[in-house]
Amino acid sequence: MARTGRTRRLLIGGIGIVVLALCGFFLRGVRTPKQDVNEVHVSAGFEYIAAPQNFKWRQFEGITLDFVVENNINANILTRESGEFTNVTGIHVNVRPMDYDSFIERTSIDFISQTSRYELIYVDPYQTLNRFYNALEDLNRFINDPTLPQIDGWPHDFYQDQVDVISHFLDRDTVYAIPFDTPTMILFYRKDIFDKYRAAFQAEHGYDWTPGTRDFTWERYIEVAKWIDANVPDEEVKYGSGFMAQNHNALYCGFSNVMAAYGADYFYDADVSSLGLEKAVEVGVTSPEFIKSLEIYKRVIQASAPDSLEWDWVDLAEAFKRGEIAMMPNWDENWAAIENGELSKVAGKVGYSILPYGDVRSANIYGGAGIGISKFATEEQKKAAWLFIVWMASRDIQLVILNAPEGGNIPPRKSVCEDEEIRKATNALQMEVVLSAWEEDKVYFRPKTANFVHVERIIKDTLYDMLRNDLTPEATAYALAGQIDTLE
Repeated sequence: MARTGRTRRLLIGGIGIVVLALCGFFLRGVRTPKQDVNEVHVSAGFEYIAAPQNFKWRQFEGITLDFVVENNINANILTRESGEFTNVTGIHVNVRPMDYDSFIERTSIDFISQTSRYELIYVDPYQTLNRFYNALEDLNRFINDPTLPQIDGWPHDFYQDQVDVISHFLDRDTVYAIPFDTPTMILFYRKDIFDKYRAAFQAEHGYDWTPGTRDFTWERYIEVAKWIDANVPDEEVKYGSGFMAQNHNALYCGFSNVMAAYGADYFYDADVSSLGLEKAVEVGVTSPEFIKSLEIYKRVIQASAPDSLEWDWVDLAEAFKRGEIAMMPNWDENWAAIENGELSKVAGKVGYSILPYGDVRSANIYGGAGIGISKFATEEQKKAAWLFIVWMASRDIQLVILNAPEGGNIPPRKSVCEDEEIRKATNALQMEVVLSAWEEDKVYFRPKTANFVHVERIIKDTLYDMLRNDLTPEATAYALAGQIDTLE
């Protein structure tokens, strides 16, 4: 298991740098087909990194890297932990977390202007990789360089479908990013409310309303939300359901869960939701399944708190923490704040499950991203950035993130997620649910096309119009198709 922060600091201060700088001490070497490597024992994140014999970890000392990243739990933990990376390498990393919209704007400006203000890039597959892959460095340069440290277990210790989505675009020949975080939408629900009123609800409707089973469908989600509104006092919980339906990426993500549960999708082209395409042409938004998903989604929003129309994922999580709503689909990373009694009124009262089923399956949208390197950085900056990526992706740092008090995402590494001892010891209450949501029949990967930013804008604008102006699902579907068909 990962050491505590105090133990790691003592290790660095007491022996780490001395070992590294003066003794060049290495543990028993490990032979790979490409090179002789040794495991360096210096500090958390560096404990078992495969590095060439006598690798000089401080050869890039004094370099400063800027890392632009969406403001999330992983970024915040790395901000705190990166001091140890600096202690060992002498490389300073300024982590620049920002809200989703600002992150998209800043990275777009940086790539278009080719200014390389940010050497390390949070690579969103649907906003960054698909549009600016030609401005990202091919990490194969470093992966195949025998003079540099390597990511232990790459790529076989990472989930292949996540690697396809995050690391590649169009084919597997180029590696643009290494998986970094894994936010996945799951269902949060007030277990105390469900336990207290289970018998009363079952007496009236004839079924157990506990989420997570095949019988808990989106139609029943609506029925449960309405029952809570009508029967549970506002002092206990005000609304049965809350949703993220602001005209924002949040609306798109929330709807996609419902859509995919009913067997629909935006496009049916091969590889569109894995390696990606320059442009998808097999548009699926007028299919009967898609139209039904629009009808169900509209009813879900109508059964949710009125403010749902103005909530993104942050607003929704805050309302849940205030104890205002009994159910919400949201990113799993919210669990730690929800379970923090200083931040949340519902700590200790929450249950977690996969999202409701549709006619076909439970669909849980995956929102993971990676870390890449700007092609416009200098050669020394690129190599320094590679060291940071190797450190970030190490099994030890993944454990530090998983077990941090503020809670991190479930790691993208199989050896961490599938280790029974780790799973028993972790404080991540959502872990088993997320691993279930990652199963092939439950995970949903959105389309990855070069023009997806425009496709998403059309979808969220049109769906928001449907909700605001009470348009029919049929009219909405054909409005979507007409606009998508005109895209270049």
